[in-house]
Amino acid sequence: MTPSPVELFCRRFPGRSPAYLVEAPGRVNLIGEHTDYNGYPVLPMALDRAIRVALATRDDGRIVARSPLAAYGERAFDLAREIAPSPTGDWANYLKAAAQGLVAHYGKGVVWRGFDAAVTGDVPSGAGLSSSSALVVATALALLAANRRAMPLMELADLLADAERYVGTAGGGMDQAVCLRAVRGHALRIDFFPLAVEPVPMPPGVSVVVANSLVRAEKTGAALLKYNRRPLECRLATLLIAGVIGRRTGADLAAARRLADVGPARLSALLSRDEWERVVFDEILAEESYTKGQVAAALGTDVPSLDRTALALRDGSAFPEPTDGFRLRRRVRHVIREAERVQAATRALREGDVVELGRLMDASHASCRDDYQISTPELDALVEIMREAGALGARLTGAGFGGCAVALVRTEDERAVLDAVRHRYFGERLGLRESPPAEYGRWEDVLFATTAGPGAKVTQLGLT
Repeated sequence: MTPSPVELFCRRFPGRSPAYLVEAPGRVNLIGEHTDYNGYPVLPMALDRAIRVALATRDDGRIVARSPLAAYGERAFDLAREIAPSPTGDWANYLKAAAQGLVAHYGKGVVWRGFDAAVTGDVPSGAGLSSSSALVVATALALLAANRRAMPLMELADLLADAERYVGTAGGGMDQAVCLRAVRGHALRIDFFPLAVEPVPMPPGVSVVVANSLVRAEKTGAALLKYNRRPLECRLATLLIAGVIGRRTGADLAAARRLADVGPARLSALLSRDEWERVVFDEILAEESYTKGQVAAALGTDVPSLDRTALALRDGSAFPEPTDGFRLRRRVRHVIREAERVQAATRALREGDVVELGRLMDASHASCRDDYQISTPELDALVEIMREAGALGARLTGAGFGGCAVALVRTEDERAVLDAVRHRYFGERLGLRESPPAEYGRWEDVLFATTAGPGAKVTQLGLT
């Protein structure tokens, strides 16, 4: 039996007792993939699994974190406005992202106390279930608790979405918002710019099955380039759409930064929905792929300027030219259609129409596979198996390129879907009949049914 975070703390910091326990859940996104950073809503729910941190305040400004997980050794660093990153992929970077974000937010003159922490949890890593963001949130809440500070949760979610760029990901704010603001038994409709949340009850009689493809969905190295390519492609498309429609209509779209800024709803006073589709897909983004030179020419600039203004990465370098070109048309088509599916899915949940929600999840997966091109053969196989076993709908969840598939199932069909995935995917396809690979833990860590869990919380355990 896995020891509790408190027991782990006492083992790893002999003679000390933890003062706080922080729990920050992972999440599964029901629908709305890669829409958040484009300014469109998402519809995730928190898992009933969490990253857990037991901590005691130190007298200095140092954070020391220890974990029982074999891949995670002890990490320690000092709090500062500029904290040097660890090597790419190191788990310490998520701790540092939260710490640097908070220290910078509060500014000069604030004295911070660090903490000793035992970090554990049951959110699988590299599975697209937001274990990394849960760790960032847990670290931030731990640091606030250690210093007896409080921050409004929505403000903290916004801050941590920006802070997580420390690790090099160019995502939106979905993961942090659902981690902090989730409500048990509810999905969470999240809108952006400004950030707003609305709990939407999950209908009775259904649950969610999550299956790990065992293809790791890491946001490091080559995988990070694949992930960051999509936000950059959307950025390029936004600039092109804003330029053409602005010139044609005389509208001032110079401030457009996201696809939602130039989408059909925002520009409805200038173009009807059908006109917007025709202009964008048949004229502005008519080609299947674009080179940097083509994009630069269409924007009236040159490639070096494009690299500096639209394609700059965190380290100052420019995003490399994809061998298959920038797929702007497909990316925009996915984002616009996916945003509409989120709206429809929200209505379906409010009305208890699980059949319609399932249909929308199926359509979302097809779009993620064909237009956003973030699926894998393994995820496609999982989705097909789940549907054939009786799921109402199934799709990949998370950033893609691996990780998990998620299915909406009636409670009475839950066991059939779990058994089908266990035998047909893990057994027949992967040859895993006795147990998953050791680094993935137990069967219940790679294949499980869940219901919507609560958001993050801090529990005071003793005197600080």
